[in-house]
Amino acid sequence: MKLLNKTLCLFVALVTLTSTPTFADSIDDSHMEWWREARYGMFIHWGLYSIAGGEWKGKDYGKEQGGASAEWLMNSAKIHGKEYRNALAPQFNPTDFDAEEWVSLAKESGMKYIVITSKHHDGFCLFDTDATDYNVMDATPFKRDIIKELADECAKQDIKFGVYYSQFKDWYHRSRGKVKGTLSNDEYLKLVEKNLEELLTNYGEMAVLWFDVGGNDVIEADAQGARVRELQPNSAICSRLYSRRVSVDKQKYADFNSLPDRMLPSERMTVDSETCMTMRHNWGYDHTDDAWKSEKDIVEFLALCAARGVNLLLNVGPDPKGNILSEETVRLQAAGKWLAVNGDSIYGTTASPVDFDFLWGAMTQKDQTIYLHVLEWKKEGVEFNGIVGKPSKVYFLADEKREALPVSYDANGHITKIDVPAEAPDFRNTVIAVEYDAPIVTDENAKGKYHWYTTRSKRHTEIKHNPHAGQTELLEAVKAARH
Repeated sequence: MKLLNKTLCLFVALVTLTSTPTFADSIDDSHMEWWREARYGMFIHWGLYSIAGGEWKGKDYGKEQGGASAEWLMNSAKIHGKEYRNALAPQFNPTDFDAEEWVSLAKESGMKYIVITSKHHDGFCLFDTDATDYNVMDATPFKRDIIKELADECAKQDIKFGVYYSQFKDWYHRSRGKVKGTLSNDEYLKLVEKNLEELLTNYGEMAVLWFDVGGNDVIEADAQGARVRELQPNSAICSRLYSRRVSVDKQKYADFNSLPDRMLPSERMTVDSETCMTMRHNWGYDHTDDAWKSEKDIVEFLALCAARGVNLLLNVGPDPKGNILSEETVRLQAAGKWLAVNGDSIYGTTASPVDFDFLWGAMTQKDQTIYLHVLEWKKEGVEFNGIVGKPSKVYFLADEKREALPVSYDANGHITKIDVPAEAPDFRNTVIAVEYDAPIVTDENAKGKYHWYTTRSKRHTEIKHNPHAGQTELLEAVKAARH
Protein backbone atom coordinates (compact mmCIF):
# COMPACT_ATOMS: atom_id res chain seq x y z
CA MET A 1 0.00 0.00 0.00
CA LYS A 2 1.58 3.23 -1.06
CA LEU A 3 1.05 5.82 1.66
CA LEU A 4 0.17 9.05 -0.06
CA ASN A 5 1.04 12.34 1.54
CA LYS A 6 -0.85 14.61 -0.83
CA THR A 7 -1.54 18.22 -0.09
CA LEU A 8 -5.10 19.41 0.26
CA CYS A 9 -4.78 21.35 -2.97
CA LEU A 10 -3.79 18.26 -4.88
CA PHE A 11 -6.68 16.33 -3.35
CA VAL A 12 -9.18 19.00 -4.30
CA ALA A 13 -7.79 18.88 -7.81
CA LEU A 14 -8.26 15.11 -7.82
CA VAL A 15 -11.87 15.36 -6.69
CA THR A 16 -12.55 17.93 -9.40
CA LEU A 17 -10.86 15.73 -11.98
CA THR A 18 -12.88 12.67 -11.04
CA SER A 19 -16.24 14.41 -11.28
CA THR A 20 -16.82 13.00 -14.75
CA PRO A 21 -19.68 10.82 -16.00
CA THR A 22 -17.97 7.42 -15.81
CA PHE A 23 -14.74 5.52 -15.21
CA ALA A 24 -15.50 2.30 -17.00
CA ASP A 25 -15.11 1.64 -20.70
CA SER A 26 -18.60 0.19 -21.04
CA ILE A 27 -22.00 1.85 -20.83
CA ASP A 28 -23.32 -1.30 -19.18
CA ASP A 29 -22.15 -1.07 -15.58
CA SER A 30 -24.68 -3.49 -14.11
CA HIS A 31 -21.79 -5.50 -12.64
CA MET A 32 -21.30 -2.59 -10.22
CA GLU A 33 -24.79 -2.74 -8.71
CA TRP A 34 -23.80 -5.05 -5.84
CA TRP A 35 -20.80 -2.83 -5.09
CA ARG A 36 -22.96 0.29 -4.84
CA GLU A 37 -25.38 -1.52 -2.53
CA ALA A 38 -22.59 -2.90 -0.34
CA ARG A 39 -21.05 0.37 0.90
CA TYR A 40 -18.72 -1.42 3.35
CA GLY A 41 -15.91 -3.95 2.97
CA MET A 42 -12.91 -5.45 4.77
CA PHE A 43 -9.37 -4.80 3.54
CA ILE A 44 -6.72 -7.30 4.68
CA HIS A 45 -2.99 -6.55 4.54
CA TRP A 46 -1.05 -9.71 5.32
CA GLY A 47 2.24 -11.14 4.13
CA LEU A 48 5.91 -11.64 5.01
CA TYR A 49 6.10 -8.09 6.36
CA SER A 50 3.68 -9.15 9.10
CA ILE A 51 6.46 -11.26 10.63
CA ALA A 52 8.77 -8.26 11.01
CA GLY A 53 5.96 -6.21 12.54
CA GLY A 54 7.40 -2.88 11.38
CA GLU A 55 10.95 -3.45 12.63
CA TRP A 56 14.22 -4.49 11.00
CA LYS A 57 17.45 -5.09 12.91
CA GLY A 58 16.18 -3.18 15.91
CA LYS A 59 14.95 -0.12 14.00
CA ASP A 60 11.29 0.91 13.83
CA TYR A 61 9.98 1.56 10.30
CA GLY A 62 6.26 1.41 10.92
CA LYS A 63 4.95 4.39 12.85
CA GLU A 64 4.65 7.44 10.67
CA GLN A 65 1.32 7.80 8.96
CA GLY A 66 1.98 9.11 5.47
CA GLY A 67 5.59 7.92 5.59
CA ALA A 68 7.34 4.60 6.10
CA SER A 69 4.91 1.91 7.18
CA ALA A 70 5.04 -1.73 8.23
CA GLU A 71 4.16 -3.28 4.87
CA TRP A 72 6.73 -1.05 3.13
CA LEU A 73 9.55 -2.47 5.28
CA MET A 74 11.53 -3.98 2.40
CA ASN A 75 11.70 -0.60 0.67
CA SER A 76 12.05 1.57 3.77
CA ALA A 77 14.90 -0.46 5.26
CA LYS A 78 16.48 -0.97 1.80
CA ILE A 79 16.54 -4.74 2.20
CA HIS A 80 17.81 -6.78 -0.74
CA GLY A 81 15.24 -9.20 -2.09
CA LYS A 82 17.23 -12.32 -1.32
CA GLU A 83 17.93 -11.22 2.26
CA TYR A 84 14.28 -10.29 2.82
CA ARG A 85 13.08 -13.63 1.48
CA ASN A 86 15.62 -15.74 3.34
CA ALA A 87 14.92 -13.99 6.63
CA LEU A 88 11.11 -13.97 6.54
CA ALA A 89 9.72 -16.67 4.25
CA PRO A 90 10.98 -19.61 6.41
CA GLN A 91 9.19 -18.04 9.39
CA PHE A 92 5.82 -17.67 7.66
CA ASN A 93 3.79 -20.45 9.30
CA PRO A 94 0.48 -18.89 10.43
CA THR A 95 -1.02 -21.97 12.04
CA ASP A 96 -3.80 -19.94 13.69
CA PHE A 97 -5.17 -18.81 10.33
CA ASP A 98 -8.80 -19.82 9.95
CA ALA A 99 -10.64 -18.57 6.86
CA GLU A 100 -14.01 -19.34 8.43
CA GLU A 101 -13.22 -17.14 11.43
CA TRP A 102 -12.06 -14.23 9.28
CA VAL A 103 -15.06 -14.32 6.96
CA SER A 104 -17.47 -14.81 9.86
CA LEU A 105 -16.03 -11.74 11.57
CA ALA A 106 -16.46 -9.68 8.41
CA LYS A 107 -20.06 -10.82 8.10
CA GLU A 108 -20.82 -10.22 11.79
CA SER A 109 -19.32 -6.74 11.38
CA GLY A 110 -21.73 -5.87 8.58
CA MET A 111 -19.14 -5.96 5.81
CA LYS A 112 -20.31 -7.07 2.38
CA TYR A 113 -17.01 -7.81 0.65
CA ILE A 114 -13.40 -8.74 1.42
CA VAL A 115 -10.23 -7.69 -0.40
CA ILE A 116 -6.89 -9.27 0.61
CA THR A 117 -3.32 -8.65 -0.55
CA SER A 118 -2.62 -11.56 -2.89
CA LYS A 119 0.72 -9.90 -3.80
CA HIS A 120 2.00 -6.71 -2.22
CA HIS A 121 4.98 -4.60 -3.30
CA ASP A 122 7.42 -7.08 -1.75
CA GLY A 123 6.46 -9.53 -4.51
CA PHE A 124 5.44 -12.40 -2.22
CA CYS A 125 2.34 -14.30 -3.39
CA LEU A 126 -0.21 -15.60 -0.88
CA PHE A 127 -1.53 -18.02 -3.50
CA ASP A 128 -0.36 -21.05 -5.45
CA THR A 129 1.33 -19.83 -8.62
CA ASP A 130 3.45 -21.35 -11.35
CA ALA A 131 4.90 -17.96 -12.27
CA THR A 132 7.37 -17.78 -9.36
CA ASP A 133 8.53 -19.92 -6.46
CA TYR A 134 8.30 -16.86 -4.21
CA ASN A 135 4.91 -17.90 -2.89
CA VAL A 136 3.22 -19.38 0.13
CA MET A 137 3.27 -22.93 -1.26
CA ASP A 138 6.92 -23.10 -2.34
CA ALA A 139 8.80 -20.67 -0.12
CA THR A 140 7.19 -21.16 3.30
CA PRO A 141 6.54 -24.05 5.71
CA PHE A 142 2.81 -23.21 5.71
CA LYS A 143 2.11 -24.63 2.23
CA ARG A 144 -1.57 -23.70 2.15
CA ASP A 145 -3.20 -21.54 -0.50
CA ILE A 146 -4.57 -18.69 1.60
CA ILE A 147 -6.40 -17.06 -1.28
CA LYS A 148 -8.14 -20.33 -2.13
CA GLU A 149 -9.28 -20.91 1.43
CA LEU A 150 -10.67 -17.39 1.74
CA ALA A 151 -12.32 -17.46 -1.70
CA ASP A 152 -14.06 -20.74 -0.87
CA GLU A 153 -15.21 -19.50 2.53
CA CYS A 154 -16.54 -16.24 1.11
CA ALA A 155 -18.57 -18.21 -1.43
CA LYS A 156 -19.89 -20.39 1.38
CA GLN A 157 -20.91 -17.42 3.56
CA ASP A 158 -22.19 -15.29 0.66
CA ILE A 159 -19.58 -12.54 0.98
CA LYS A 160 -18.10 -11.02 -2.16
CA PHE A 161 -14.40 -11.79 -2.53
CA GLY A 162 -11.63 -9.83 -4.21
CA VAL A 163 -7.87 -9.47 -4.22
CA TYR A 164 -5.39 -6.65 -4.00
CA TYR A 165 -2.61 -7.18 -6.53
CA SER A 166 0.46 -4.95 -6.86
CA GLN A 167 0.88 -5.02 -10.62
CA PHE A 168 3.33 -2.17 -11.18
CA LYS A 169 5.56 -2.08 -8.13
CA ASP A 170 7.42 -5.28 -7.19
CA TRP A 171 10.69 -4.83 -5.31
CA TYR A 172 11.61 -8.50 -5.57
CA HIS A 173 10.89 -9.50 -9.16
CA ARG A 174 10.90 -6.38 -11.30
CA SER A 175 14.01 -4.73 -12.75
CA ARG A 176 13.57 -1.02 -13.34
CA GLY A 177 16.45 1.34 -14.03
CA LYS A 178 19.33 0.78 -11.64
CA VAL A 179 17.22 -1.46 -9.39
CA LYS A 180 17.67 -5.09 -10.38
CA GLY A 181 15.06 -7.69 -9.60
CA THR A 182 15.04 -11.39 -10.30
CA LEU A 183 13.37 -10.80 -13.69
CA SER A 184 13.78 -8.46 -16.62
CA ASN A 185 10.94 -6.03 -17.19
CA ASP A 186 9.52 -8.14 -20.03
CA GLU A 187 9.74 -11.27 -17.89
CA TYR A 188 8.03 -9.46 -15.06
CA LEU A 189 5.09 -8.42 -17.27
CA LYS A 190 4.69 -12.07 -18.23
CA LEU A 191 4.63 -12.95 -14.51
CA VAL A 192 1.83 -10.44 -13.97
CA GLU A 193 -0.10 -11.85 -16.92
CA LYS A 194 0.29 -15.37 -15.54
CA ASN A 195 -0.68 -14.31 -12.01
CA LEU A 196 -3.81 -12.59 -13.29
CA GLU A 197 -4.76 -15.67 -15.30
CA GLU A 198 -4.38 -17.82 -12.16
CA LEU A 199 -6.26 -15.46 -9.85
CA LEU A 200 -9.08 -14.99 -12.34
CA THR A 201 -9.57 -18.66 -13.23
CA ASN A 202 -8.68 -20.72 -10.15
CA TYR A 203 -10.65 -19.01 -7.39
CA GLY A 204 -14.26 -18.77 -8.53
CA GLU A 205 -15.93 -15.38 -8.77
CA MET A 206 -13.43 -12.55 -8.32
CA ALA A 207 -15.69 -9.65 -7.40
CA VAL A 208 -12.94 -7.04 -7.04
CA LEU A 209 -9.51 -6.66 -8.62
CA TRP A 210 -7.82 -4.04 -6.45
CA PHE A 211 -4.71 -2.94 -8.33
CA ASP A 212 -2.33 -0.48 -6.64
CA VAL A 213 0.17 2.26 -7.49
CA GLY A 214 -0.24 2.06 -11.25
CA GLY A 215 2.33 3.54 -13.60
CA ASN A 216 2.05 6.07 -16.38
CA ASP A 217 2.24 3.38 -19.09
CA VAL A 218 -1.38 3.29 -20.23
CA ILE A 219 -0.72 0.52 -22.76
CA GLU A 220 0.64 -1.73 -20.00
CA ALA A 221 -2.28 -0.96 -17.69
CA ASP A 222 -4.87 -1.40 -20.44
CA ALA A 223 -3.48 -4.84 -21.28
CA GLN A 224 -3.92 -5.90 -17.65
CA GLY A 225 -7.38 -4.40 -17.42
CA ALA A 226 -8.40 -6.11 -20.66
CA ARG A 227 -7.25 -9.44 -19.21
CA VAL A 228 -9.54 -8.96 -16.22
CA ARG A 229 -12.46 -8.05 -18.49
CA GLU A 230 -11.80 -11.17 -20.58
CA LEU A 231 -11.60 -13.64 -17.71
CA GLN A 232 -13.90 -12.04 -15.14
CA PRO A 233 -16.15 -9.51 -16.91
CA ASN A 234 -18.12 -8.83 -13.71
CA SER A 235 -15.08 -7.96 -11.61
CA ALA A 236 -14.96 -4.38 -10.27
CA ILE A 237 -11.59 -2.91 -11.23
CA CYS A 238 -9.84 -0.35 -9.02
CA SER A 239 -8.66 2.91 -10.61
CA ARG A 240 -5.17 2.31 -9.19
CA LEU A 241 -4.58 0.16 -12.23
CA TYR A 242 -3.43 3.54 -13.54
CA SER A 243 -1.24 6.26 -12.08
CA ARG A 244 -3.13 9.22 -10.65
CA ARG A 245 -1.29 11.25 -13.26
CA VAL A 246 -3.21 9.46 -16.01
CA SER A 247 -6.29 11.52 -16.86
CA VAL A 248 -9.62 9.92 -16.05
CA ASP A 249 -10.75 9.84 -19.68
CA LYS A 250 -7.81 7.52 -20.42
CA GLN A 251 -8.54 5.14 -17.53
CA LYS A 252 -10.44 2.79 -19.79
CA TYR A 253 -10.81 -0.16 -17.44
CA ALA A 254 -11.30 1.59 -14.08
CA ASP A 255 -14.72 0.84 -12.58
CA PHE A 256 -14.34 2.85 -9.38
CA ASN A 257 -12.21 5.72 -8.19
CA SER A 258 -9.94 4.81 -5.30
CA LEU A 259 -9.40 7.93 -3.20
CA PRO A 260 -6.05 8.69 -1.50
CA ASP A 261 -5.28 6.48 1.50
CA ARG A 262 -7.20 7.29 4.69
CA MET A 263 -8.90 10.23 3.01
CA LEU A 264 -12.62 10.91 2.95
CA PRO A 265 -13.82 12.93 -0.03
CA SER A 266 -14.17 16.64 0.61
CA GLU A 267 -17.59 16.70 -1.06
CA ARG A 268 -20.27 14.55 -2.65
CA MET A 269 -18.83 12.36 -5.41
CA THR A 270 -20.44 11.93 -8.82
CA VAL A 271 -18.64 8.72 -9.83
CA ASP A 272 -18.33 5.34 -8.12
CA SER A 273 -15.68 5.88 -5.44
CA GLU A 274 -14.13 4.13 -2.48
CA THR A 275 -11.88 5.20 0.36
CA CYS A 276 -9.58 2.75 2.15
CA MET A 277 -9.00 3.38 5.83
CA THR A 278 -6.78 1.94 8.55
CA MET A 279 -7.86 1.32 12.15
CA ARG A 280 -4.47 2.60 13.33
CA HIS A 281 -1.45 4.06 11.49
CA ASN A 282 -0.35 0.94 9.66
CA TRP A 283 -1.92 -1.30 7.06
CA GLY A 284 0.29 -4.31 7.75
CA TYR A 285 0.80 -5.70 11.25
CA ASP A 286 2.92 -3.55 13.56
CA HIS A 287 3.37 -4.95 17.04
CA THR A 288 3.75 -1.57 18.79
CA ASP A 289 1.34 0.64 16.83
CA ASP A 290 -1.31 1.67 19.37
CA ALA A 291 -2.86 4.64 17.53
CA TRP A 292 -6.28 2.99 17.44
CA LYS A 293 -9.33 4.74 16.12
CA SER A 294 -12.44 4.36 18.26
CA GLU A 295 -15.68 2.61 17.35
CA LYS A 296 -17.21 6.09 17.05
CA ASP A 297 -14.53 7.02 14.51
CA ILE A 298 -15.44 3.98 12.42
CA VAL A 299 -19.19 4.62 12.56
CA GLU A 300 -18.55 8.24 11.60
CA PHE A 301 -16.41 7.13 8.65
CA LEU A 302 -19.25 4.88 7.50
CA ALA A 303 -21.80 7.67 7.71
CA LEU A 304 -19.69 10.34 6.03
CA CYS A 305 -18.59 8.03 3.24
CA ALA A 306 -22.17 7.02 2.49
CA ALA A 307 -23.33 10.64 2.69
CA ARG A 308 -20.78 11.54 0.03
CA GLY A 309 -21.55 8.53 -2.16
CA VAL A 310 -18.43 6.55 -1.28
CA ASN A 311 -17.73 2.98 -0.15
CA LEU A 312 -15.58 2.39 2.94
CA LEU A 313 -12.92 -0.35 2.77
CA LEU A 314 -11.72 -0.74 6.36
CA ASN A 315 -8.39 -2.45 6.97
CA VAL A 316 -7.18 -5.16 9.34
CA GLY A 317 -3.56 -6.30 9.61
CA PRO A 318 -3.46 -9.85 11.03
CA ASP A 319 -0.48 -10.95 13.11
CA PRO A 320 2.18 -13.45 11.93
CA LYS A 321 0.26 -16.42 13.34
CA GLY A 322 -2.89 -15.54 11.38
CA ASN A 323 -4.98 -13.82 14.05
CA ILE A 324 -7.03 -10.71 13.47
CA LEU A 325 -6.12 -8.62 16.50
CA SER A 326 -8.47 -8.32 19.47
CA GLU A 327 -8.43 -4.52 19.15
CA GLU A 328 -9.62 -4.88 15.55
CA THR A 329 -12.22 -7.48 16.44
CA VAL A 330 -13.78 -5.38 19.21
CA ARG A 331 -14.10 -2.33 16.97
CA LEU A 332 -15.46 -4.30 14.04
CA GLN A 333 -18.05 -6.04 16.17
CA ALA A 334 -19.16 -2.75 17.74
CA ALA A 335 -19.67 -1.19 14.31
CA GLY A 336 -21.48 -4.36 13.27
CA LYS A 337 -23.93 -4.01 16.15
CA TRP A 338 -24.60 -0.42 15.12
CA LEU A 339 -25.19 -1.54 11.53
CA ALA A 340 -27.52 -4.32 12.64
CA VAL A 341 -29.86 -1.59 13.88
CA ASN A 342 -29.02 1.26 11.49
CA GLY A 343 -27.98 -0.57 8.33
CA ASP A 344 -30.88 0.81 6.29
CA SER A 345 -29.22 4.23 6.51
CA ILE A 346 -26.01 2.88 4.89
CA TYR A 347 -26.65 -0.12 2.63
CA GLY A 348 -28.18 0.68 -0.72
CA THR A 349 -28.33 4.40 -0.02
CA THR A 350 -27.33 7.20 -2.30
CA ALA A 351 -25.39 10.30 -1.37
CA SER A 352 -26.97 13.24 0.42
CA PRO A 353 -29.65 14.95 -1.70
CA VAL A 354 -28.00 18.29 -0.90
CA ASP A 355 -24.42 19.10 -1.83
CA PHE A 356 -23.35 20.06 1.70
CA ASP A 357 -23.55 18.74 5.23
CA PHE A 358 -24.34 20.24 8.64
CA LEU A 359 -22.56 20.93 11.91
CA TRP A 360 -24.54 18.09 13.47
CA GLY A 361 -23.64 15.58 10.73
CA ALA A 362 -24.80 14.49 7.28
CA MET A 363 -27.59 12.85 5.25
CA THR A 364 -28.04 9.72 3.18
CA GLN A 365 -31.05 8.90 1.03
CA LYS A 366 -33.05 5.85 -0.02
CA ASP A 367 -36.13 6.36 -2.15
CA GLN A 368 -38.46 8.75 -0.27
CA THR A 369 -36.58 8.59 3.02
CA ILE A 370 -33.71 10.76 4.19
CA TYR A 371 -31.52 9.51 7.02
CA LEU A 372 -29.95 12.10 9.28
CA HIS A 373 -26.66 10.87 10.75
CA VAL A 374 -26.40 12.99 13.88
CA LEU A 375 -22.74 12.71 14.82
CA GLU A 376 -22.70 15.66 17.18
CA TRP A 377 -25.85 15.90 19.28
CA LYS A 378 -27.88 19.10 19.43
CA LYS A 379 -30.24 19.04 22.39
CA GLU A 380 -31.97 22.17 21.11
CA GLY A 381 -33.05 20.21 18.03
CA VAL A 382 -31.80 19.01 14.68
CA GLU A 383 -32.36 21.47 11.86
CA PHE A 384 -31.70 21.25 8.14
CA ASN A 385 -32.44 23.18 4.99
CA GLY A 386 -32.49 22.22 1.32
CA ILE A 387 -35.46 19.81 1.21
CA VAL A 388 -38.81 21.09 -0.03
CA GLY A 389 -41.92 20.09 1.93
CA LYS A 390 -42.82 18.83 5.37
CA PRO A 391 -41.98 15.21 6.19
CA SER A 392 -44.84 12.75 6.64
CA LYS A 393 -43.09 11.06 9.58
CA VAL A 394 -39.87 11.41 11.55
CA TYR A 395 -38.49 8.83 14.00
CA PHE A 396 -35.32 7.30 15.39
CA LEU A 397 -34.27 4.45 13.11
CA ALA A 398 -33.28 2.39 16.16
CA ASP A 399 -36.78 2.75 17.64
CA GLU A 400 -38.67 -0.46 16.90
CA LYS A 401 -41.98 1.29 17.64
CA ARG A 402 -41.08 4.16 15.30
CA GLU A 403 -42.71 6.69 17.56
CA ALA A 404 -43.01 10.02 15.76
CA LEU A 405 -40.74 12.90 16.74
CA PRO A 406 -42.18 16.45 16.71
CA VAL A 407 -41.28 18.22 13.48
CA SER A 408 -41.88 21.67 12.02
CA TYR A 409 -41.34 23.04 8.54
CA ASP A 410 -40.82 26.62 7.41
CA ALA A 411 -41.47 27.06 3.69
CA ASN A 412 -39.56 30.33 3.82
CA GLY A 413 -36.07 28.90 3.34
CA HIS A 414 -37.34 25.29 3.39
CA ILE A 415 -36.12 24.71 6.92
CA THR A 416 -37.10 21.54 8.77
CA LYS A 417 -36.61 21.29 12.53
CA ILE A 418 -36.93 18.15 14.63
CA ASP A 419 -37.37 18.21 18.41
CA VAL A 420 -35.13 15.69 20.15
CA PRO A 421 -34.36 14.59 23.73
CA ALA A 422 -31.57 16.28 25.64
CA GLU A 423 -29.40 13.16 25.55
CA ALA A 424 -28.32 11.37 22.39
CA PRO A 425 -29.79 7.86 22.12
CA ASP A 426 -26.51 6.71 20.52
CA PHE A 427 -23.30 8.67 21.23
CA ARG A 428 -21.63 7.30 18.10
CA ASN A 429 -24.27 8.23 15.56
CA THR A 430 -27.99 8.62 16.19
CA VAL A 431 -29.88 8.08 12.94
CA ILE A 432 -33.16 9.90 12.39
CA ALA A 433 -35.37 8.63 9.55
CA VAL A 434 -37.25 11.41 7.75
CA GLU A 435 -40.00 10.07 5.48
CA TYR A 436 -41.81 11.93 2.72
CA ASP A 437 -45.08 11.07 0.93
CA ALA A 438 -43.68 12.04 -2.46
CA PRO A 439 -40.33 11.90 -4.24
CA ILE A 440 -37.80 14.11 -2.50
CA VAL A 441 -37.35 17.56 -4.02
CA THR A 442 -34.36 19.75 -3.23
CA ASP A 443 -34.31 23.52 -3.05
CA GLU A 444 -32.15 24.71 -5.96
CA ASN A 445 -31.31 27.88 -4.03
CA ALA A 446 -30.27 26.11 -0.84
CA LYS A 447 -26.94 27.19 0.58
CA GLY A 448 -24.57 25.26 2.79
CA LYS A 449 -21.03 23.98 3.14
CA TYR A 450 -19.14 20.88 4.13
CA HIS A 451 -18.24 21.01 7.82
CA TRP A 452 -17.06 17.47 8.47
CA TYR A 453 -13.53 16.16 8.26
CA THR A 454 -11.46 14.63 5.49
CA THR A 455 -8.89 13.27 7.96
CA ARG A 456 -9.25 11.77 11.40
CA SER A 457 -7.18 14.38 13.23
CA LYS A 458 -9.74 17.14 12.69
CA ARG A 459 -13.45 16.44 12.95
CA HIS A 460 -14.52 19.62 11.19
CA THR A 461 -13.10 21.54 8.28
CA GLU A 462 -13.77 24.88 9.99
CA ILE A 463 -12.62 24.42 13.56
CA LYS A 464 -13.22 28.00 14.70
CA HIS A 465 -16.95 27.85 14.04
CA ASN A 466 -17.67 25.09 16.52
CA PRO A 467 -16.51 25.00 20.16
CA HIS A 468 -16.69 21.19 20.22
CA ALA A 469 -14.70 20.64 17.04
CA GLY A 470 -10.99 20.02 16.83
CA GLN A 471 -8.96 17.03 17.85
CA THR A 472 -11.06 13.89 17.96
CA GLU A 473 -9.94 12.93 21.45
CA LEU A 474 -11.34 16.18 22.92
CA LEU A 475 -14.92 15.02 22.43
CA GLU A 476 -16.46 13.55 25.57
CA ALA A 477 -18.32 10.97 23.49
CA VAL A 478 -15.09 9.75 21.98
CA LYS A 479 -13.40 9.66 25.36
CA ALA A 480 -16.24 7.49 26.61
CA ALA A 481 -15.92 5.20 23.59
CA ARG A 482 -12.27 4.55 24.35
CA HIS A 483 -12.76 3.53 27.97
